[in-house]
Amino acid sequence: AHVAPTGVVDGAHDAAPRAMMCVFEGERRRRDVGDGGGGGGNDGSESESDESESEAYELRVGMAYGTRVVVAEWRGMDGVRVDDDDDDDGEDDAMDSDDEYGGYSSSSSEDDIKRMKRRRERPLTPAKMIELKDDATPHTGIIRVFKVSDDGKWFITAGDDKMVKLWSTDSWTCARTVSMPKKVSAAAFTHDSKHYFCADKFGEVHSCAVDDRADPVLVLGHCSTIITDLECMAGGKTGYVLTGDRENKIRVSVMPKPEDRMRFPGSAPEIQSFCYAHTAHVSCVRKVVQKPKVLEEWTTKDTFISASADSYLRMWDAASGKETDPGAAIAFNNGTIVDVATRYEGSHVAVALEGRDTLGVVHLTQFRGVPKLFLVGWGPKWQHAPQSIKFDRQMLLFGVGLKTNDDGSTSAVLMREGKVLDGLEITLSADEAAGKSLTTCFTKKIMSEDQRNSRKKDRRDVKLKRKAEEQL
Repeated sequence: AHVAPTGVVDGAHDAAPRAMMCVFEGERRRRDVGDGGGGGGNDGSESESDESESEAYELRVGMAYGTRVVVAEWRGMDGVRVDDDDDDDGEDDAMDSDDEYGGYSSSSSEDDIKRMKRRRERPLTPAKMIELKDDATPHTGIIRVFKVSDDGKWFITAGDDKMVKLWSTDSWTCARTVSMPKKVSAAAFTHDSKHYFCADKFGEVHSCAVDDRADPVLVLGHCSTIITDLECMAGGKTGYVLTGDRENKIRVSVMPKPEDRMRFPGSAPEIQSFCYAHTAHVSCVRKVVQKPKVLEEWTTKDTFISASADSYLRMWDAASGKETDPGAAIAFNNGTIVDVATRYEGSHVAVALEGRDTLGVVHLTQFRGVPKLFLVGWGPKWQHAPQSIKFDRQMLLFGVGLKTNDDGSTSAVLMREGKVLDGLEITLSADEAAGKSLTTCFTKKIMSEDQRNSRKKDRRDVKLKRKAEEQL
């Protein structure tokens, strides 16, 4: 359960760096399968179950920690196949026929189960670092945002230095650096990847165009509060902008049309709904991408998931602002939820908790057309507690966690299905990695009336007013 700590500094001051990651989906190239290709037992045909042998697998992952961003590339090792029945103990291994993150076998064919096992254990070549070409203004403050566009062509980094940098994944160069008026606390690309929205710790959201160098335009705002997460999703007529904040609520705004997002300030004034249920700041807002066939059975089409420092995971109807099933909200009483990853096929959700090296596994289901969340259990133990997690399009789960070194420094490391992938690491000194957790920083002080009045005396506006009165 969430407990308000003492001695809290309001806002995101003195927050420790957080390790973040993005998965950049690589091209998948078909290879001929037939004579002399693949493993034994091929009949010369190419079927879905032969996917991991008939495709060259490419993986590109980026990681941000402190002021640094690094990207590396791996490839599936050609000619290496993981056999499905290579155990020597003669016994069935339960994990050979189960997906570790949500009981994949419960709704999939045996071929799917075997293919998932091959994907999880596929050997990779050594990491190849990708050189990022920055402009003349690199990040000087802690990076708080690291997001990739839905089309995979762009990613953004932003944070405490008030800079938002747009990067191209074609050339791996910084295409543009935008200076914001306040520190950036959250950002996201629009669902059509034409714009990116940036939110700051004063509750304002600005729009920037991907293909235009026009100045940022204010599109919406929360009243005097920090926006803790931001997401854009398709739905309704033009889409929705989801903004979670420190005041425990989520605002669902109608997405402006593409031609209006940069045309005038306040282009997203229409509030579709507010979502109230969390009792602590909203830590994650994630859209649900579901198969069309499944959506046909759902009474609610435009759904998203939220998580909070109150340890609850909830599912919402964006149009009404109501929970799809209030009784299905899940409480993780083991700590604060720091990240949520949804699968592209929309069947399962992985939940990362602060300081915990196992992930919660949640199934997205429905009963009589009503979407529901169902807690499956806990996945296997990871080598380090993940701070950021992502599924790739092959439904493999990646995460970044922190390890403490002998000299007191801290390194962010990349993990695939809980195991560290060598080759991608960012190390910060003990001083650079120091700071409070965001949960601590976002928790408001509980002060008495005397303490509140005493604090007001030191405010600059109060001092100026007092000085003016004394002069009179």
